[in-house]
Amino acid sequence: MFKAKLIENENYYKLRSKQLLLMLIPSISIGLLVNFYQIPIWLTILMIGLYIGATFLMVRNQKQISSVLGNKLIEIDLDEIRIKSNKGTENETIKLNRVEKIILKNEYSMPQETIKEVGQELTGKAKQNYVILQQDNQRRQLDFEVDSYYMINQLNKLIDSWKMKGYNIERMTEN
Repeated sequence: MFKAKLIENENYYKLRSKQLLLMLIPSISIGLLVNFYQIPIWLTILMIGLYIGATFLMVRNQKQISSVLGNKLIEIDLDEIRIKSNKGTENETIKLNRVEKIILKNEYSMPQETIKEVGQELTGKAKQNYVILQQDNQRRQLDFEVDSYYMINQLNKLIDSWKMKGYNIERMTEN
C-alpha cells in the first residue's frame, strides 16, 4: 500500500520553492560571518539581523505550507484509491476498475533530490508527483508529496501489479 500527503492547492509548489530560497539566505550570511575575521561590527550586526529576519520568514512560510498542504492523505492499493483525513476518516474512494485510464509519470522521485532539481526548484519549476484518472472524458489529477524512497518503491510495485491486472495505464513524460 502506498501512502502520501495529498496536495490540494497548487500554491504549495510556489511556497516550497520560496522556502528553499529562504533557507539559503541565512546560510550566506553565516558563511560570510565565519569566514571573514576583520569585518566591521555594523556588518556583523547586519548579518545577524538578516539571519533573524530570514528565520522569521521561514517559520511564517512553513506555517503557510502546512495550511496549504491540507489535512488529507492519499492511500493507493491494488484495487482503489482512498482519500482520507489526517484523523483516518475516509472522505472518498475511487475504484480503479471503474476508471477508463490511469495516467502516470514516467518516474516518481523525491523533490530536491539532486543539485539540478534544487536549481530548478529555485527558478520555480517544482517537481510534482501525481496520478491522473480519466473517466468519461474528464481528468482528475491527484498530486501528492512522497516522503520516502520506501513509498516510491511501494508505488512502483503497485503500478507493476496494475499492468498485470490489465488496467489501461499511460506513462507521461515531463517537459
